[in-house]
Amino acid sequence: MDDLIQEFIAETRETLDALASELVLWEQNPHDSTRLDSIFRFVHTVKGSCGFLNLPRFERLSHAAEDVLAQVRDGKREASAPLVDAVLAIIDRIGELIVVMESGEALPDGSDSDLIAALDRDPKAPEPAAPESNVPANDTGSAARRQAAIRSIRVPLDLIDHLMNGVSDMVLARNEVARCLRDEQNGPVLENAFERLSSCIADMRDAIGQTRMQRIERIFSPLPRLVRDLCADLGKKVDLRTSGSNVELDREMIEMIRDPLTHIIRNSIDHGIESPTARSLAGKPATGRLSISARQSGNQILIEIADDGRGIDTDKLVARAQTAKVRSASEIHALSERARLELIFAPGLSTADQVTAISGRGVGMDVVRSNIERIGGSIDLENNPGKGLRVILRVPLTLTIIPCLTVRAGGQEFAMPRSAIREILFDNNDQVRIQQVGGRDLAYIRGECLPHVALETLLGLERAANPAARHRTIITVNASSELRYALAVEAVIDHEELVVRPGAPVIMADGLYAGTTLPDNGRPMLLLDPLGLANRAQLNEFARPDESQRGEAPDAAEIDGGSALLFREAAGMLRLMTLAAVERVEDVDAARLALAGGQVRLSIDGESRPVFGLDQPPQSGHAKLLHLSDGTRHVLYAVDEVIDIVRLPAKVEPASAPGLVGGIALIGDQQIEVIDPHWVFSNMIGPAPSSDRPACCLIGTDDPWTRNILAPLVSAAGYRPVFGAPGDGQPGDAAVSIIVGDSAETPAALSGEIIRLRDTLSGDPQDADTIYRYDRAALLGRLINGRKGALGT
Repeated sequence: MDDLIQEFIAETRETLDALASELVLWEQNPHDSTRLDSIFRFVHTVKGSCGFLNLPRFERLSHAAEDVLAQVRDGKREASAPLVDAVLAIIDRIGELIVVMESGEALPDGSDSDLIAALDRDPKAPEPAAPESNVPANDTGSAARRQAAIRSIRVPLDLIDHLMNGVSDMVLARNEVARCLRDEQNGPVLENAFERLSSCIADMRDAIGQTRMQRIERIFSPLPRLVRDLCADLGKKVDLRTSGSNVELDREMIEMIRDPLTHIIRNSIDHGIESPTARSLAGKPATGRLSISARQSGNQILIEIADDGRGIDTDKLVARAQTAKVRSASEIHALSERARLELIFAPGLSTADQVTAISGRGVGMDVVRSNIERIGGSIDLENNPGKGLRVILRVPLTLTIIPCLTVRAGGQEFAMPRSAIREILFDNNDQVRIQQVGGRDLAYIRGECLPHVALETLLGLERAANPAARHRTIITVNASSELRYALAVEAVIDHEELVVRPGAPVIMADGLYAGTTLPDNGRPMLLLDPLGLANRAQLNEFARPDESQRGEAPDAAEIDGGSALLFREAAGMLRLMTLAAVERVEDVDAARLALAGGQVRLSIDGESRPVFGLDQPPQSGHAKLLHLSDGTRHVLYAVDEVIDIVRLPAKVEPASAPGLVGGIALIGDQQIEVIDPHWVFSNMIGPAPSSDRPACCLIGTDDPWTRNILAPLVSAAGYRPVFGAPGDGQPGDAAVSIIVGDSAETPAALSGEIIRLRDTLSGDPQDADTIYRYDRAALLGRLINGRKGALGT
């Protein structure tokens, strides 16, 4: 019976929010019988389950709601706002009871007569006082019960099968590695077995990660109810539209962005969207529009909240900031328009004219930004005064496995999220100058002034007496969008993707750590919290120079072309690569490199990837590779030495011809070639996906020559081969049609370029338009002309 109760709780909780949203949407369109039927089915299912499980209080509530919905479905009652309010109150009470059951406590007694009576109340009758609930309110005890409740997720059976198959593959790979070790086989045999095991583990990691993924509709589904209640309280009309609800996020991430998203929506309706009267005076529809969308971009999820309200009045915001003494008058006067808008994130600042139950207390957007940045995300604003505001949240897909750098300080090793790291350099670099000003250490890196702290000082560790590295390593850290600092460590050890787990409460309470992890050496390691380190060093009190105090900084975009990685190639030439395209730098064992298919390739993560910049793999030792990424695909570029990170000038002289070198940049007094990453990706990744290529219809007998010899040539020429026989009614939108064979007939419904291939070298003089099947030059020429016509060039 306990299993049945838990299944009932899981199913009921899963559909409560969705049901509330369905009710709100049904209220907007009472004639939608399909939606009413789905609502009725849920309530009926709950009633039946309650009777079977002997839950009389649930049964009374669901039975009352079912009777009212049945009357509406039969045309005996009309859907109205009071009726929907009453049904929503029933749903809320069921949700409160579910929370109590989930915590393992006994259900309190109660008749819920007030809620049931509200279902039959005359809509024209005055509203009575709100019924009192004998279910414990959502206080601290209720929150504790939610935390104590059993957490569960639903997993597709196909994913479970995939996990089982993965476990089987891992067992086989482990046995193979064990056999190699037992037979003392080293070299390629053991490495291949290890690569297979690594690939299996990576697949299992991805599959297990998928079990934690849930659709973002879990936080989208309660929004119609939230918007409806807010509009009722504020006397506004809002049309809510959502999209991208099928985007998947880690379950823990969904819970962490729920509150920030709710707060932003409340702000949009309360502060942004005007009242119907004010909107009419402004020439806008009386009903405001609020759109919420989600989409995946690389390894991030973008959530956009946009409204067509009044936007943010930056003049009013500045006035409030001066009143609240967030900044001095001179500082505020020197702020750019973007910096003035960023004042909305200042603690204790609110643009509300009066304090209400919804807003006005100055506790809001600063907490939203803090919560989003704490999980490795960011928040951006696009303000259009008088027309609306767009809020963009960028959050990582998961918090379970994150890319990290492992660093050493005080003889101990720590991990740091790579997303917070801006760049790494040594303290003996010519671009770095460290000095003490006013009792505080400052690091001047290429003219930028940053507070400088040592990790050993923050953690209370002693510096190693004889460190392995001759020079200290400086890591510039982005603790938040407005706080950067230079962190000194003994050395940077490695780059790894680490599994993060919560730390012990006594450790997490210190505020310096974000969790614990276990790297490949098997020794537990603490994950540093960049913002926690900044708070410990009191860097939030560090007065960073404003844009107005940086001389030419406001025009930085005009004199600065961004950061680039300066490196030396294997041939000894200095070159530059845009830093944004470089994901990481890695030293790999030369034994993992091999010459295959005319190019050097690396075996990595169960794949064979091409390596640019090497004609032959090194015979021994290690090779240094740049991992280039466009967000979805990866290319490897071999270098001899990474020298520095430099700033590109705004003007880069273009190369004389398209190719590997995109231009020439003047760094100091040196002219250095700048690599074109687009050219690298286009040449190493290959042609566009087949769905993006024009179609080439191959008409004739589907023989081995057509499929194995002609089709690859057509594909290499940039087409998507489509096979067919004469008379099949081939689509007329093919850019090129090739008719194979002397006996093949020409279909009447063909368009575009038509090429006929003959079987013999000498053809009919009257049919000069045919091409011998092995006349490669002539065939490619016709294909190129057809492609130009398809592309309109």
